[in-house]
Amino acid sequence: MRIDAHVHGDLSRLKVTPQEYVEKCRQRGVEKVLLIQDPEPTMEAYRAMPNFIIPVPWVDIDKVTVREINEILDGGAAGIKFIDPQFSYGDTRYDPLYAAISAKGKVVMFHTGYLGMGVFERARPTDITTMSPAAVDCMSRRHPDLKILMAHFGNPWWEEAWKIMWSVPNVYAELSGGTAFKRSIRMWAEIFAPNGVLDEESLGKVLYASDVSVFRENEGFEPYFEFYDKLFDVVGASEEMREKVNRGNAKMLFGLG
Repeated sequence: MRIDAHVHGDLSRLKVTPQEYVEKCRQRGVEKVLLIQDPEPTMEAYRAMPNFIIPVPWVDIDKVTVREINEILDGGAAGIKFIDPQFSYGDTRYDPLYAAISAKGKVVMFHTGYLGMGVFERARPTDITTMSPAAVDCMSRRHPDLKILMAHFGNPWWEEAWKIMWSVPNVYAELSGGTAFKRSIRMWAEIFAPNGVLDEESLGKVLYASDVSVFRENEGFEPYFEFYDKLFDVVGASEEMREKVNRGNAKMLFGLG
């Protein structure tokens, strides 16, 4: 079984009952999903499937207030997702937001790396350098108790993401999205098992994640199952390590029973 630490989805697309949908997903090997949408749709899905959805709404980091962050977290959200900031994630102007999330013991999830054109329509163009793993490292030094999850492993700053995740105790990462699983498995083997020797400290801080759209007829989980399983095989991951990546790290970060 897996906990998918990165999905999106519109509950209105659901053609079966919530209970039927959850059962279908679990039959396919997905125990829970971390849903990322605007606050109200995310929490609506959580209320419909409280034992399946891990709610992590995304908000505009340049507009949201500390009060709003607290309201979202007090309303049951397990964390907050940030994406496409006007300034670097490491800019101190965002510290009150990070401090509010840390004080609640919740997770901050950062989109790291490339962001496709047209994903967010704003008056300004997206600057992906504001979302680099180095920016996450910068802010993490001021918030050592904050639980941090880097989405997409910093694509294309793979080495930078590895270095930050390996070096910073409270930073974890996942390999979701349409690019990571298309890269050569040899590249990933060299990152997580350099010269053929598994670096358990590195792989042990990864979460299984896909970035698929859920609540549809066929979500397309399988390519990500295959990618993670192939990675486990190539680096010689133990059953305990596979369990940690597939479920354990998500359970620990989000306080799941």
